[in-house]
Amino acid sequence: MTTSTSKLKVKSHPPDTVWVGIDVSKNELQLHFPAPPKGLPAKIPYDKASLAKLTRHLAGDARFHVVFEATGGYDKPLRQCLHAHGIRCTRANPRHVRNFARSKGLLAKTDRIDAAVLADFGAAIKPPATPEPDPAREELAALIAYRAHLLDELGRERMQLEHPKPAAITTAIKSRIRTLQAQIGRFEKLIATFIAERPVLKQAVEALSSVKGIGALSAAALLAAMPELGTINRSQVAALAGVAPFNRDSGTLKGRRTTYGGRVEVRRAIYMAALSASRHNEVLSVAYRGMIARGKPKKVALIAIMRRLLIHLNSVMSRILKTANQPAIPISC
Repeated sequence: MTTSTSKLKVKSHPPDTVWVGIDVSKNELQLHFPAPPKGLPAKIPYDKASLAKLTRHLAGDARFHVVFEATGGYDKPLRQCLHAHGIRCTRANPRHVRNFARSKGLLAKTDRIDAAVLADFGAAIKPPATPEPDPAREELAALIAYRAHLLDELGRERMQLEHPKPAAITTAIKSRIRTLQAQIGRFEKLIATFIAERPVLKQAVEALSSVKGIGALSAAALLAAMPELGTINRSQVAALAGVAPFNRDSGTLKGRRTTYGGRVEVRRAIYMAALSASRHNEVLSVAYRGMIARGKPKKVALIAIMRRLLIHLNSVMSRILKTANQPAIPISC
């Protein structure tokens, strides 16, 4: 059983760590070693044979720590291969790496430069290794993400009916809507079955969805997008979700606090729940109306409700983990 829990602590690295930068593209990997190894070119094809050759070089020396950017799904084969061979690696946030490059005055961007920047980023920042993800958690996240994609498609098709169309187009749109609704229903059943087959996950989903405003799908989406839930403090959970207000003060200037960054998947999971809670949750609805009465913009008030709801869910999850004596929810079980 594996978990992908990270407590956001920067772990110490051996003093002789060798940081390797890899820029990932669809068909190629650009490599940057401080001292290029013999027999390994700077650019290799992104295929199984080349990955096998790369891991043979890396697995032979425990000092290597690979840094690459999160690039949608393209980085997944590299990450899986590195984890399978026990090679330390960090999946870095592209925005953090780009800001690091700008801080060095590097405005040019090529695969070779990006690979070198990734290696320098590792040496300077010393980011913690990315833990091996739970395959079942990735499967649940994929199911939820595809359902969200279908919902977006459904919304776009419904918008097509807002204006008159030729009869043939209207018929096609209505047929597409029925198909999408059937597919959404099918994936909701797949998600429900996935949860029901895993007792600890089922217990967590039931506990989270007992909070008014949180449905089973929202709870499952939250657990898939934030495996740290219940293992970190209130400030960390708000920052990870991108709903923590940050100061913008300088000298005597007191700027408006704003939210920044965070995981889009978490905000998507908590947004509709917060919207419902702002209307129907006995405690949060009072808080929401109070903020509006004090002149807060509705968007600001809703983000505050998202933050309060997420902090409460984090405490609920913490109690569940303590009761189950688990470091994190083991979705594989």
